Amino acid sequence: MEAQTMKGEEAVEIFKLVKTTGNLPQKLDDLVPLSFIGQAAVSFYRQKIKLMDQLKMTEAQRKATLRDGQDAGEMLLDIETRIGELLPEPERPLSSRRDKVTGKIKKELPENIDFRRAHKAREIFKHPEIVERVKAQARENEDIPTRTAVINEIRYQKEKERREEVEKGNKSSRAVMSIEEKLYISALEKCISILPIHPPKNFSDAGFKQAIALIRIIQKRMEVFNG
Repeated sequence: MEAQTMKGEEAVEIFKLVKTTGNLPQKLDDLVPLSFIGQAAVSFYRQKIKLMDQLKMTEAQRKATLRDGQDAGEMLLDIETRIGELLPEPERPLSSRRDKVTGKIKKELPENIDFRRAHKAREIFKHPEIVERVKAQARENEDIPTRTAVINEIRYQKEKERREEVEKGNKSSRAVMSIEEKLYISALEKCISILPIHPPKNFSDAGFKQAIALIRIIQKRMEVFNG
């Protein structure tokens, strides 16, 4: 039976066997199918934990099931980390005509690993501190750590860092502005807010001449911005 279609009970037994050996496979060709088995095992445990009340488990059974599920989740993350470490780096796209004519040595991904899956595995490998944090939080919250939780936390941290960098840049930009600059910009903002988008439809000759004179004064003052 293929690892992708393996039933939960069978996946659990295989995962328990791997756990007793204490060693993970060292080759991608062995790790990838084991990751699918791990996914099936973790899904089985998560479903079983949801049904603990209906299954009328004792407290000891409940704790043992949760512990086994957490062990499976942690081992699956260790497998994904190892896969991410062993995967070849993504190849640069064939962008130029020369590339397309001469071709490049293609770094093949293992069977059943597409670009998206490979990217996630690499991200998990590159963020061991987040993996350990998700494991610890799952233990504390009586939950099972998952790849999805790790990927979501990585995305959250990256977005947080991006926003902090943007805010840092904004603060730095505001800090270097002198009082004169701020007053000048404030005056421009007031002009924009007060000045109507369109002039009156029925402009008298006198009013039009006065408007032209004032516009020329403004244009003269703006010449410094014309490069």
